[in-house]
Amino acid sequence: MEQPDMIPQSSLIDLTRQTDVAFWCRVFDLDMAELRDAVHHAGHEVAEVRRWLERHPPARH
Repeated sequence: MEQPDMIPQSSLIDLTRQTDVAFWCRVFDLDMAELRDAVHHAGHEVAEVRRWLERHPPARH
């Protein structure tokens, strides 16, 4: 059984795995829609998503 706090073993964000989504949402302080949007624009590589988010931070209300 996977542990929810387990660090993903890949440098890719797998949006089909709930544990990956939950982990990367916490790491980047995003909700699921924001993470999906970032992956849509930057691709699945963690480093590219991080760079994209630095240039395009999500709007906070």
